[in-house]
Amino acid sequence: MEKQFPKAVVGCVIVNDKKEVLMVRSYKWPKHWIIMGGHVEWGEKIADAVAREVMEEVGLKVQFVRIIDVAEFVLDPDFHDKKHMIALQSECKVVGDPTPKIDNDEIQEVRWFSLADAIALPNILPATQHTLRKMLPNA
Repeated sequence: MEKQFPKAVVGCVIVNDKKEVLMVRSYKWPKHWIIMGGHVEWGEKIADAVAREVMEEVGLKVQFVRIIDVAEFVLDPDFHDKKHMIALQSECKVVGDPTPKIDNDEIQEVRWFSLADAIALPNILPATQHTLRKMLPNA
């Protein structure tokens, strides 16, 4: 059996000028609101992976701000597939038009929420909630 290793991924907390965060629904996490994200490609910097994934999945141009948190998903039963991922949960700001254009491939629904409303969603993925809490003042 070939040896397997965790995959590096980015989670993207997208923030608009109103300080709202973009939450998404994806078939990969069918029961939860999440932040969007994806795999870091070979030779790609984190900021470039964030910008590429956001453009591919929701059609927004963003500027990378910082890494907020690191999350681990080890054979997570809520995920659609058996994977081990290390997620670099990143904050980025929308540059230009803040109107998402979903790809309807990975993302099925998007909504802007205030940070407090996003954290309070009853069906938010716990790792996403943990990351968003780190964005609160005095966190």
